[in-house]
This record gives sequence, structure tokens and C-alpha cells, in this order.
Amino acid sequence: MDSSSLCLPELQLRLSGSNLEAFLYTVLFPPICLFGVVGNALTILVLVNNDFMSRANIFLTCLAVCDVSFLILIIPHSLANFDRFAFNYTFRYLYLPSKMHLIAFANWTSAVAIWLVVGVCFERVAGVRSPLHRLTTPSRGKLTTGLLTLLTCCAALTFYNHVSHHCFIKSFCNATQIMAVCLDVNLDVWPNNRTNISPPALRTYVAATRAANAALVVFLPMILLVVLNMMLLYYVKKRSFFMYASLGRVSARMRKSGGDVALPFVGTLFRRHSDQILQQRTEHRVAVTVCAVVTSFTITQAPSAVVLTVNSLLKERLDAHWYHMTTITSFLVVIGKSLNFVVFCLSSSSFRRRLTNTLRSKYGSRDEKRSHSINTTYTRCDSRDSRILSQKKSFQSI
Repeated sequence: MDSSSLCLPELQLRLSGSNLEAFLYTVLFPPICLFGVVGNALTILVLVNNDFMSRANIFLTCLAVCDVSFLILIIPHSLANFDRFAFNYTFRYLYLPSKMHLIAFANWTSAVAIWLVVGVCFERVAGVRSPLHRLTTPSRGKLTTGLLTLLTCCAALTFYNHVSHHCFIKSFCNATQIMAVCLDVNLDVWPNNRTNISPPALRTYVAATRAANAALVVFLPMILLVVLNMMLLYYVKKRSFFMYASLGRVSARMRKSGGDVALPFVGTLFRRHSDQILQQRTEHRVAVTVCAVVTSFTITQAPSAVVLTVNSLLKERLDAHWYHMTTITSFLVVIGKSLNFVVFCLSSSSFRRRLTNTLRSKYGSRDEKRSHSINTTYTRCDSRDSRILSQKKSFQSI
């Protein structure tokens, strides 16, 4: 019997690897993706409308763009878990050959986003060490060169995803059904004792770049984030100690003077006291943001790093339990992309204030235009009525 005339049952046509994967990407992913896209879009709106575009704001804007791109690239994988799309020949014809390439582009945006997070933390450390650093205008040429270099390096580290699997595509049921099987090129023997036809050079390249990706895209940024956050907390505490010491010296000088102190000196004391309170508030806000950054990155990225490393070291097919582990850690990355809006932006009171002002200005301008048009209409009506009334009065006077 010719295999091209064989019709496959719906169970074999389903594209979800497990019931867990189907549940995550059909029930949980749609609202999380919607929240992530809307949240990151609001982040871009607020940061772009900011009068002073600092380096941190530029990095956060690029981070939001990467997160939106990642979530959009995951949408086809979510649709593939719905039976309506999984059984559709057109969708399968477009999705199956491009599945691995979509994963490659998603990993590219994820790698860029991770290093942008490191850049934001570095800018915070530099800002705490030198307050004037925030006031310096970033060089457009250097920023453009740096971002292009980051995009190129991350593309080189994640390009192996385009060639890491060899996909076999075949038609069934008189060309009304299409199936695809993608096999890892690093497996010594493919399923059903099939010989791995991948060239040795390709297998070596994939293994080397996969290990480099795990080291340079996940583990190294994680270490840098921990170190930078520790430095940030150290400098914040150091500045707070300096404020306390200055206030103590001022109080001692007042006690030595016996309370007979000039008014400008007392004014200076109160100004320093208010600066101390402001510094404590800033320290608390920065500490909360730093803890959120470290916690979010560790929870959502570290498990994926461990699974990726194990997958790159093992050359045999993994069982169903390990597949579930891979699915869960990959979905944690999706959650992390959607939560960056909350972690990096909504934890800041200044962002919330700017977001409110931006939305009010957008909708307020529409309301003002609407009220202006209504007032113009009433003015025209009033002027017309006044003219008619004046004519009536003139006729009555005659």
C-alpha cells in the first residue's frame, strides 16, 4: 500500500507533545501573551514620550521591543496546540517547515533581552556611583553601534537553532494531510535505527555553539546580574551611611555651639534632613526593584539554563518526564517576558505617574477636542439665535 494514500488518525495529527503542553499553550498562554504585549506596548509608549532619553530608558525600550517580538513569535506554537489549526492543512503546510526557524528567532530575541537587562543594571550601578552620569547625554552613534553589535553577537550565538534539527516532511491521504518529524543532528542514531545523515562538521558546530549559547547567554548574564546588584546595594548603603555621618556632624556642631546657631545653618540642617528622608525612600525603591530583577531572572531563566545544558550534553533521546520538564522551563521564560513590564516598570512610582499622565494626555486631548467641537456648535447656535432674537426685537420696535 502506498503511504501517500494512507490517512492518519487525528491523534497522530495533533501537534502538541503532551497534554501538559496543550494545557499551557491553549489555556494559560493567550491571556499571559495579551498581558505581556499590552504591558510592553505601554512601556514603550511611556519611555518614548519621555523628555530625556537616558541610556537606561533606551535599553528598557529595546527590552520591551524584544519581549513583544518574543511573544509574537511564540503565538504560532500556541495555535498549533489548538485542534482547529492542528488539523488544518494550510496551517500545517506553513507552520511545520518554519517551526525551527521561529524557535531560532525567538531565542535570538531572548538572548538580546537578557543582555539588555544586564545593561540596565550596569546603568543603575553607574548612576548610583556617579549621580552626574544620569545627566550625560548618550552618544547616538555609540549607542547605535553597541546595539547593532549586540544584535550581531546574539544572532551568531543562536544561529545554530536554524540547523540543529533535520526535518522530514511527507504528505499523506492523497496530499490532504502533511506530517513532519524534526530530529536532532547531534543524536548518534535516529529513531527506528535510522542512520544520522548529518555531516560531522555540522554536528560539531551545533554542539559547540549550543554550549557557548548556554554559557554566554544564560550563565554569564546571571552571574553579572548578581554581581551588579550586589554592587548596587553596596553603593546605596555607602551613600546612605555618608548621609547619616554628615547629619551627625551637623548635630554635633550645634551641640557645641550651645544652641546659638545662625538661621542659615539651621536651614542647612533641615535641608539635609529632608535629603536624608528622600535618600531613604530612593534606597528602598531601588532595593525593591533590584530584588524583583534578580528574583524574576533567576526563577524564569535559571531552570531553562539547566535544562538547556543537560540537553546539550546528552546525546540520547529523553523520556516523557524530561519532556515535561523542558515544557515547564520554556513556559517559565514566556512568563518572565510577560512580567518584565511589572518587574522593571510598575515597581517604579515615577513610571506609574508618567503612565497615568501619558494616558490622561492621550484621552484628555480627545475629550478636549470633543468638548471644543461641542462648544463651537453651541456658539454657532447661540450666535444664530441671538441674531434671530435681535431681528424680532427690531420688528417689535417698528
